[in-house]
This record gives sequence, structure tokens and C-alpha cells, in this order.
Amino acid sequence: MTQAAKSITLYSNFFRHREASVVLDYGAGKLRNALYLAGRGFAVYAADLPEQVSRFRSCPAINLLAGVLEVGDLPASRLNVDLVLSTYVFNIITEVAERQRYLDNIVANLRPGGYLLIELRCRRAHGECGNGCPDYFKSQECAKTYSHEELDRILIPCGFRRLSHYYRHQALAAIYQLAGYSRYQHELIFRP
Repeated sequence: MTQAAKSITLYSNFFRHREASVVLDYGAGKLRNALYLAGRGFAVYAADLPEQVSRFRSCPAINLLAGVLEVGDLPASRLNVDLVLSTYVFNIITEVAERQRYLDNIVANLRPGGYLLIELRCRRAHGECGNGCPDYFKSQECAKTYSHEELDRILIPCGFRRLSHYYRHQALAAIYQLAGYSRYQHELIFRP
């Protein structure tokens, strides 16, 4: 099994202390984050595209998960989870309408006051990705990268507020909380 994303290993204790024990791994990929958290006592739902879900079903460790969903099932599922994970997915969604559906599914399945952990980076193995990239939003080799300020401009109108963020190598990880929070109103300061 591959290793969980660095943000997941760093923040898992934070979420445990916040009693965020029911998780949706949205864009679960190879189940690395879902299985890591399930092995630590979290109830984890994994969601991905239908072809990826078919691959999940052949994995014996799938029994550790609370459930597996295709992304098409998310609008109606209303899971009311405490935490949604989005690791290395959001920046590869290039169409605005598809990005909005992704965010709508997050909000629809996250309880008020719940958390979103988003981690993303450029998929290019070399060089910088940005407006100067000739393949910007056009190629499978290149994807949009975001700063925490850009994520704020996208997520705040959806009802989120940023609690924390950090940059590591070519990755950004940020924790957001959905409106309806009341228990933990203070700012989280975290420096790995």
C-alpha cells in the first residue's frame, strides 16, 4: 500500500481532537488516505469515478471502510460527515462547472461546522505551472496550482473559512471549516 498524503498524517490528530471521526475521501484514488484513517479508527467513506470504484471493489482492505460511493451518488447521499478530504484532486479539475459540482458535493455531504482538508500541487514533474505555461488547462501534464488566497476566493463564498494552511515543497495543504461552527472559533496555528 502507498503512503498517505503528508497532510493526512500531520492533521489526523487535530481531527481526532475535534471529534471529526466520520470522513469522506472525495477522489480516493488508490485508497491510501482512506485506509490510513480507517486503520486509525476513523469511519471513512471513499468516493471516486465509477471506473475507480470498480477497482476498489477488488481490494480486500475495502472492508475497513464505512462505504464506497461513485461521485454520481454524492449529490443525494447527504452523508453528514465531519471531514472531507480532497488531496491532489481539486487542481486537476479544469472546467468551472465541474469544479462547482465538486464543491457542491462537498458542502452537501459535510455537516455544519465540519472540516475540509484540501491538498494540491502541480502535476508537472519539472518546471513551474502557471499562466506562462503553454499547456495551462489544456494538457494532462499540467494542472492549475492555487495559493491559499486563491482557495479562499473560491471556498469562502461556499460557506467556508480557512483555519490553517502550509506550503511544503510544491504542495499546499489547507484546513477549512464550513459555516455553522461554534465550538472551535479560534484560529488554528499549525506549522509542521
